[in-house]
Amino acid sequence: MKRINAYAQPAVQWTRIEMLLAAFDGTISRLEKAQSMIERGESTQAQPALLTAQRLVLALYEGIDLRYGEIPANMQKLYLYVLGCIGVGEKLDLPGAIRVMKIIQRGLLDIKDTANELERSGKLSPVTDAP
Repeated sequence: MKRINAYAQPAVQWTRIEMLLAAFDGTISRLEKAQSMIERGESTQAQPALLTAQRLVLALYEGIDLRYGEIPANMQKLYLYVLGCIGVGEKLDLPGAIRVMKIIQRGLLDIKDTANELERSGKLSPVTDAP
């Protein structure tokens, strides 16, 4: 065995839904952190968390495929609303953004087992096959 192989990491097999949930977890935690900082009067220190949350929501928005009908179009609207709440819009509304993200997250959690089974059975292509 080569010494370099000792540092090799096993490949992580994420499903689509697991990746989405991780993005939601990261976004919500950063929004809650920023909200806490702002409530303590630390608005400047909250900016990095807000910017990271914006990037995560933009990545979620970018991943939407509108060819699949009304649900993706509605998700786009929700993500735009969240972006408006977290500094891209006129008024900062972190509680509103957190509320919407948690509602979507709960919906994803409700379908997680089914989505994982569809992906693992081959009825839904794995995320590694995405264009």
